[in-house]
Amino acid sequence: HIQRVGASAWSSGLLSTGSRDKTILQRDLRLPQDYTWRLEGHKQEVCGLRWSFDETHLASGGNDNKVILWHHSQPNYLAKFSHHTAAVKALAFSSQDYSVLATGGGTADRCIRFWHTGTLESGLQFNVQQDIK
Repeated sequence: HIQRVGASAWSSGLLSTGSRDKTILQRDLRLPQDYTWRLEGHKQEVCGLRWSFDETHLASGGNDNKVILWHHSQPNYLAKFSHHTAAVKALAFSSQDYSVLATGGGTADRCIRFWHTGTLESGLQFNVQQDIK
């Protein structure tokens, strides 16, 4: 990265890091190179990362108010969700149904949204009275 790292997530031997430089670097710690993939899709700082429990999907949140879904075996994103109206730092996959992703927007948004990673559709939405971090 050429700017500070603000998010990281582990998946077996992979370390994913998100930066103010708008990129995500995938590092396979078993290999000698600095990183294996450079993921690009956010227009502002990457401020949240989370791997699914089955380690097939990586979700990233950014200061651009976007949630991007990535597949572990390809450097191009599967989907970009633009329903939030503030930075997305909070990301969590369900441990019961690996295809369910919950995301939370910041102060201007105050909303928790649920996504289905199989159909790439938005599901439930809850408005809360707090900033979500």
